[in-house]
Parts: sequence; C-alpha cells; structure tokens
Amino acid sequence: MLSFFRNFTKSRYGLIAVFVFLGLIAIAFAAGDVTGIRNMASGAGSSTLATVGGRKISDTEVKDRIDRFIRNMQQQGQAVTMEQFLAQGGLEIAIDEMVNQAALVEFAQKSGMQVSKKLIDTDIASNPSFSGIDGKFSQQTFEKLLADNRLSPAVFRDSMIQERYGNWLINRATIGNDLPNGVIAPYASLLLERRTGIVGLVNTAQMDPGPDPDDKTLNAYYISHRARYLVPPRRVVRYASVTTDQIRAQQTASEAEIADAYAKAGKRYAATEKRSVRQLVVLDQATANKIAGEVKGGKPLADAAKAAGLEPTNFDGIEKAELTRQTNATVADAAFGAAQGAVTGPIKSALGYHILVVEKIEKIAAKTLAQAHEELATEITQRKTAQALADIRQKIEDGIGEGKNFAELLADTKLTAQVTPALAADGTDPDNAAYKPDAATTAIMHGGFTFENPGDEPQVVQTSPEGGFAILSLDKAVPAAPRALASIRDKVKSDYLVDKALEKAKAAATAVVAAIDKGVPMEKAFADAGAKGPPAKPFDFKRQEIAQKENFIKMAFTMQPKKARMLEAPDRKGFYVVYLDMVEPHDASGDANAMAGMRSALQQQVGAEYARQFIRAIRNDVKVTRNEAAIARLRADLTRQGVR
Repeated sequence: MLSFFRNFTKSRYGLIAVFVFLGLIAIAFAAGDVTGIRNMASGAGSSTLATVGGRKISDTEVKDRIDRFIRNMQQQGQAVTMEQFLAQGGLEIAIDEMVNQAALVEFAQKSGMQVSKKLIDTDIASNPSFSGIDGKFSQQTFEKLLADNRLSPAVFRDSMIQERYGNWLINRATIGNDLPNGVIAPYASLLLERRTGIVGLVNTAQMDPGPDPDDKTLNAYYISHRARYLVPPRRVVRYASVTTDQIRAQQTASEAEIADAYAKAGKRYAATEKRSVRQLVVLDQATANKIAGEVKGGKPLADAAKAAGLEPTNFDGIEKAELTRQTNATVADAAFGAAQGAVTGPIKSALGYHILVVEKIEKIAAKTLAQAHEELATEITQRKTAQALADIRQKIEDGIGEGKNFAELLADTKLTAQVTPALAADGTDPDNAAYKPDAATTAIMHGGFTFENPGDEPQVVQTSPEGGFAILSLDKAVPAAPRALASIRDKVKSDYLVDKALEKAKAAATAVVAAIDKGVPMEKAFADAGAKGPPAKPFDFKRQEIAQKENFIKMAFTMQPKKARMLEAPDRKGFYVVYLDMVEPHDASGDANAMAGMRSALQQQVGAEYARQFIRAIRNDVKVTRNEAAIARLRADLTRQGVR
C-alpha cells in the first residue's frame, strides 16, 4: 500500500520530500518536484521529537503531515488507515524525511544561502495553477487554491523557500554519473551468475489445525487481529448531477442557427481538391536534374532518393492552401497544375531544388445546406451544450463563493438532490461486493472524501469527460472500524484455524531446514518432519532471469551454497524450503551488452546515492538529536487514533 511511498524516498528528490503538501501537489506542482516543508516552529503544548541544529521538529507537525498524507490517499481511492500506515513504518519515514528537510535548510543558511522574497513572488506569479481566465496571475485563484487545501499564504511561501534550498543543494550534489569499468564489471557479472537447487512447499492446507476455537479463544483472536477485518472509512454524500445529456436535450440547434452557420462557413463547404504529393528537395541542380530524369524514366522517387542518401517528404490528402503554407506558392502551383502520376521539377526555392510526384488527385464536390445540415446541427448543439454547462457551473461556483449552502444552490438551479450509500473513497461498498460504481459515482466519492465534516461548504466535481458535473455536500462521515464479530464469525474461525495450521507448517519447515543442513536429503527431511506438500522441484536460473520469478527463487540468490532456508508463501499457503546446491560465477568484463546494460542501470541510481550520502553528511554536520520518549508517545497516540 505504501510501496510507492517507499520507492519515492529512493529517488533524488524523494529523499527530501515525501509528506510535502500532499493536498497541493496535484494542483500546484504536478509537473515539478516539490521539496518544501511546513513552518518549523513548534506549536504550543507540543513535544519536540527531534532537534536539527537550531531547529525543532514537533509532534504536532509530524502528526499534521501524517494526517494530510492519509487524507490525500483516501481522496485518491486508497483505503489507507492509521494502523496500516504505522505497521509499514510510516512514522519513522515521516520523521526521517522531516529531519532531512530541516537539515538541508539549516546547512544552507549556515553556508550563507538565502532565498529572496522577490524570487518566491516570481515563482508564484509564473505558476500556471494560479492563473485567471486571462492567463495572468490571479490573487483570487491563488488564495482559493490555498484555502481549498487548508494552507495559509505564509505557510505556502515558507514551503517554497524550503523547496529552493533543497533543490539548490541536491541538484549540485548529484551532478555527474560516469562510472569506470572496474565499478561496472562486478555488478554486471552478478547478473550472469547461475544458481541451481531444489525447492519444496510445506502446505498449510495439509496440516492439522487442531480443535475448533471456543468463544473466548475466538474473541481473543478477533481482537488481536481486528485490523484484518477493518471496514475502510466511508462517506454518505448528498449530490445533484448536471449531465451533458440533460443539457443537450435543451440545446438542439434550430433551423435558423444551422442556416446562419452554413452562410458563415466561407469556403468550408465549397468544392475543393486534395492531392497526395511526394517531394524531394536536393541542394544542387545537377543532382536534382539527374534524380528527376531517373524518376521520369520510371524509377520510384523513394528509390532514387535513397541512392542519393536522401529521403522524400510525403503530403497526403493536402489542399493547395496548406501546401503553399508548408512550402511556397511556386511549389504548390506546380503540384496542383500537374496531372495525376506526373513528375514535375526541379523547381528552385530558397531550400534547394524540388522534385514533385503527384500520386493522387481527389475532387471533393461542394456540399449543399441539406448535405451539411447534420454536421452543422451536431456542432451547434455541442457548442451550445458546452456553453450552457459552463454557465450553470459558473452560477453554482459563484453561489458557493457567496456562501450559499447546498439546499440554496439546488433551489437556484432547480436540481434534485440524491444520496449515495455509505461508500469507500473508490466508490465501492464494503458491505456489498456486488455493487459496482459507475465513473460518475467514483468521481463523486473522490470529491466526498475531501470534506472534513458535514456542513463544510459545497463542492463541484466533474463527473464526465464531456463536462458533466455534480454539486456535493457531506451528509455523514463513517470512520474506519472492524466488522462486528457476529457478522463474520465463520470467517474469523476459518482464519484462526488457518493460522494454527500455519504455525504447524512453520514448525515443520524449521525442522526440515535443520535436517537438510545436516545432510539429510530434502524428500526424507520432509517425511521425517511430517511435512506434506507438492513434490519438490529443481530450479536453475541466472540472476538476470529472476526479476519476475517467485520470491523463493529470489531468496536463493542471497543464500550460501549447500544451505537451506525457509520463506513464508503468499496468502498463508505454507512455507517454501529452498536448498541451494551450486553457484556458478561468470565474468562479464568481456560482454559488451552486459556491461552496457549494467552501466545504464547504475547511472540511473548514482544521483540518488550521491544525494543520500550528501544528506547523511549534512545531518552529521548540523547535529541531529532524537527524543525517543516523545516519539514513543506520539506512536502510542497515533495507534489509539487508528483504532477509535
């Protein structure tokens, strides 16, 4: 769930920005890297989790970052909960990244670097996300976007200052990625390394789980595993839709409008001619004359051009005016004055000498009003529909700006409210697997998860590519909670028995590994341990072949030969026991393809590695201290928050 989050921290910029204004990234910096951080001043009554030089990172700041991250993921349809976030190490990553950010700022300022107010003003003014309808910076748009994301202008400016410091330092530190062959060869050789062995599975399904649990045991198991039975956060959203079909039915083109459009169409429906022309431009006249003679003698233009080391240009189905624009009037006149199949030229221009072959002539008759009627009617209706949609949406957004509530907006627009079931952020119903949301419902629920509380101001979200939209209001927020034991008793009982069988499978696999390491053949080791499963299978792979293989094969490439190891299978199916028989090394220094491939792969990692080392050095220079007791208290507080 957080794998993308962990992977991002491996990149150059991910090292210094993960939780950075997640609600604003998609809006204001979708095309760039944001490395800003929030104000480092600790809030009243908060505890200091870490000190970075003269800067303090408070529990309030970290908690705010985490809340923002989880809320953003939920708005994107990912049912991330606090429990899941903490279980995957999210708190440590959040603290570590904030320490990195603070260390960069501290080091930059200590080194005499300063970000001017004018520079930040310029960045804000040039950001297209803050432009008005005239394409220029709009203070109103700027303030609205920040308000929508619950950010003050001061905090946003501070984030941009931190971004500048981070970019200046990290960009300079990661320049250059050339690597000598002596560094490349060992890694390339690893890809050619070959390993053989055998793998068996101790199957959970074939282990005896023991007796069914009594009520007390089942309840205790349910409580200790309740995250497994969690229903994600849900929202009940009141909405009113405005669809293109609704509006289109009211915007049918009239006969007068169609006639007027036809009269104003100019040459659009007049008779015209299109030609497919092949052109070759040659710099000197002698070569042009030679090629033209060959083509007139029957040699294809492409072949003649290739023999001269040239390549022709193709103009397919082009009108004279467009050919004139792309070449010049003389060339266009010649092309449209020749018969089909004719070769004309060389024709001199500023570019050289043009040889033309007219391959096809297409005569297009004029269209009468009756013939153009359907096309014009469709265009007019689409245009009127788009304008009507825009007008209604603008009226609604103006009403929101004036402070009108959901009911008032519906009264103004004569729309009818509807109510969704309690749905997750991706539009699904956790209590009804058969419920399949359409695209509009999914968009509505994404918007619904941007609300904090019922009573927040209404929002408008687009629900179709054609411009349909909906007005939203939060009716009810349903927090994440485990399902009642009574409703899933059979499921919990089944999970309990599988876990018990898995425990026995683990014990058996442990015994098998110990026996194999003492020289017992795998088949006998399985039988002696009472382990059951499918027959063991041999494997034989090179390291470069394992990217898409099972995890137990990948594990074999981390083992010592003549040793066995175990690995839990996915979905609690049991435990793999892997025995590595042989490692066959290879030298890639003479393999040009292997060396080139590894060089390319390592060069992509060099910048991130330089950044990691540089940030580590900065942290040592500015002196970082952690308050482990305060971190433990925050973890406990977040854990309680996650299970409420």
